[in-house]
Amino acid sequence: MRKRIFELTVSVPGGHRILVGDDIGNEACTDLFLCLPGILETRNSFNELAQWMGPAVRVMTVDWCGRGDSQRLNHAHEYRMSVYLNDLFTIYAYAIGALSRHPRDSRTRIHLIGTSMGGLLAAFFATQKPKLLGTVVLNDIGPFLPWAGILSLLVGLSSAKTEELNQLSDSTAPALAERLSVDPLLLRAVRQPTHLDLPHETRLTGVDFGQAFSSITAPLLLLRGKNSEIVSDNVVKRLFEIHPLTQIHECNESGHPVRYTETVCRAILDFAARH
Repeated sequence: MRKRIFELTVSVPGGHRILVGDDIGNEACTDLFLCLPGILETRNSFNELAQWMGPAVRVMTVDWCGRGDSQRLNHAHEYRMSVYLNDLFTIYAYAIGALSRHPRDSRTRIHLIGTSMGGLLAAFFATQKPKLLGTVVLNDIGPFLPWAGILSLLVGLSSAKTEELNQLSDSTAPALAERLSVDPLLLRAVRQPTHLDLPHETRLTGVDFGQAFSSITAPLLLLRGKNSEIVSDNVVKRLFEIHPLTQIHECNESGHPVRYTETVCRAILDFAARH
């Protein structure tokens, strides 16, 4: 299967930095699926998805700054969700350019797939109603984030790694960061309140992103893990209230986030084909 590494230059005050991604699969397909990892994940977290979807469609994955092969930031306080959202505009523009080789009368579309934090970023980006946007797939994230699930969102991996993050120290951080392929500064940065700097309302029971979600016009597919601490029945109800075009794919044996199994990937492709 075709796979090509690409580099993007992001302009920043006083210079620039580099983001690294993969362009995978069927280059002739007019549907491109742009995959956005969770907060301590790399683009490799979509390897399973690329395996199942790559032969049929075009898949792009990217490392956020400080993850995988993308350039690190100089200071921990520079890691913020607003920074990743700004980077997404550069990534999305590259995806549009990749589809520009198709004939003008082709129905070219970009579908956003976001895991955990990547789903939040996809939702906020979709509020801008960007050119060519098709559908938005949210992997176990919704318009409300309960306090009980905050750490699961930040880690987005497994209970074992959650425990490691809880016990983080100056001596253990380098080894964990190397294993996750992230900047050691991230392990502390993501736990600071300033990291989640996207517009929201703070409530007694959690963090509310309802205003942003209510501005999305693209069809939404929610991948929901039955054992998730993030997407409760109340969160699902709220999502339907503010975005009636939502469809849910339940994963009975999954927690947070949902695995990109063959069944899940088929659900994503079927959803995109219907909209």
